[in-house]
Amino acid sequence: MQRRMLGSLWMWSVFLVVFSAPTSAQPVRTNQNPPTPLGKLVDVGGYRVHLYCTGVGSPTVVIVGAGYSFDWGLVQSEVAKFTQVCSYDHSGIGWSDDGPKDSCALRANEVHTALKNAGIEGPYVLVGHSLGGLVARVYAGKHPEETAGIVFVDHALTNLHAFILPGVAPDSGGKTHPPGEPESAPPAAPTAPPPPLLLKQVVSIGMQDDPNFSRLSSQDRDLHLWFTAKPRDQQALQANHEIAPQCSADADAILEKHSHPLGDKPLVDVDTPMSAGAELQKTLLSISTNSKEMVADKSDHFVMIDRPDVVIDAISQVVRSARNKTPL
Repeated sequence: MQRRMLGSLWMWSVFLVVFSAPTSAQPVRTNQNPPTPLGKLVDVGGYRVHLYCTGVGSPTVVIVGAGYSFDWGLVQSEVAKFTQVCSYDHSGIGWSDDGPKDSCALRANEVHTALKNAGIEGPYVLVGHSLGGLVARVYAGKHPEETAGIVFVDHALTNLHAFILPGVAPDSGGKTHPPGEPESAPPAAPTAPPPPLLLKQVVSIGMQDDPNFSRLSSQDRDLHLWFTAKPRDQQALQANHEIAPQCSADADAILEKHSHPLGDKPLVDVDTPMSAGAELQKTLLSISTNSKEMVADKSDHFVMIDRPDVVIDAISQVVRSARNKTPL
């Protein structure tokens, strides 16, 4: 029970801080000149986002977040050996320009426009980590004909009221109801809040705190530390929790219209021992009639550095299924 609670809390905390600022134990580059982009900046309608594509082959794998493009170095280098793969930095982080008010719909549109303007033809296999899983679902709902398959990597928790303080109704703005007084509308039954110390410890965890962060190349580590030290990036990443409710609502709306919105296109849901519950996994697998679950043992939330082999295997299976029109 404690492990499940910690797993749910971990996923909940992702909405607060997906990638926190570097800890004092990690060296940070002092050079104020931005590093050279790995890929190219592509116009998406008055501003540019960074798109980094390697490898050749079809279908193209598109990593839609939620972190930085260079956080996927261990995965992208291997996927590029069997097909084309592109990673992307959403507006407001990395080399990408600032954009309009952030949302999963905006990120889906940024990816769609960037791929078109860069001449990257679809359909695409979408890979979404954490909040990026919701971006992938929104993209597939908007552009089903451009979606060849999906890989979820520790998909974000969608029950945003899983941890609300007793006496505080959802969307109440933090206002409490005096004990014994009737409410105009009964709030959802709250779950006991997590211990404050535990919450503080989990929320403070960032990718650079993962023991496997050192597996990334020195270049990718330096890029991660350089950009996460920037106030602009910190603000953009820490605002993920603000867009999460609408992201979840948009993704759920697609499921309400179609019982299997992806049809029989391949879908793999990569979980971890800390993933947040069977009900969410059941929902994710129902998106396609051609789906399967894979568990990345010995992994926490940042599966792309803890168990890149599992992520690569999942992507390979989806690509193969999409190419050959065969079940997973």
